[in-house]
Amino acid sequence: MGIHFLISQIVAGTALYVIQRFFTKPVDVYYQNTILFTGITALLAMIPAVLFYRKDRYSREAGAVVSVKGQEKLSIPETVLLLFAGAGLAQYGNGLVSMLNDLIREDVYQESMSRITEGKSLLMMIFWMGIVVPVAEEMIFRWLVYLRLRDYLSFAAAVIISGLIFGIYHGNIVQGIYASLLGAAFAYLFEKSGNLYSSILLHAGANIWSLIMTEYGDKILSLKFGNIIWMDSYILLLIAMIGSFIYFSRKGADYDKRKI
Repeated sequence: MGIHFLISQIVAGTALYVIQRFFTKPVDVYYQNTILFTGITALLAMIPAVLFYRKDRYSREAGAVVSVKGQEKLSIPETVLLLFAGAGLAQYGNGLVSMLNDLIREDVYQESMSRITEGKSLLMMIFWMGIVVPVAEEMIFRWLVYLRLRDYLSFAAAVIISGLIFGIYHGNIVQGIYASLLGAAFAYLFEKSGNLYSSILLHAGANIWSLIMTEYGDKILSLKFGNIIWMDSYILLLIAMIGSFIYFSRKGADYDKRKI
């Protein structure tokens, strides 16, 4: 987590200096390019994350803490299930946060997000926020933070604590609650699936679905059968979400987490 924070501060600081030096409206320019800066930070964070993960894994193998059998493979149906489960977690997580937002009135966060995403290409946001950022964050928070906690703590404790750390990292109440819940779910399925890429698929599914719904949600509701489409999507994603927990819990019941 410290790696990502340090890199983000370097990228943000450099960007702010250049923007203030050469642009007349630095705040507006920064908001216009926040997604790009976030993506660059994620790309840079992947390098030390992979190196630290390999070092951790070597140490576990050397100390006979991990099995040498390697990780479980994901089939195509399992991959699709994880993507849809991630979308379901996002859908219902956002619904919960929306209800809480009426109580905590986190209007500043909503205004900031609107400024960041306004006028941006959906494909560009999916690339950076739906693919690059999930890969980097999962490398840090599941491959490093969660597995290190798992070396010393029980499964349940590691899941809860890693989820809370993921929530705190996001820096505000709205995202903190949302990320804590999703982070715990990602960690749970990460271990039960026995595959490093499972949480990346979940995270990517969640972020991409959120971006698509932000872009097209109101347009879908305005269609003649918009309400039916929305209801069907809620049911489909609920089935995928619950189904993934049942399926991977059974599959991973006898799985040794230390193979990851």
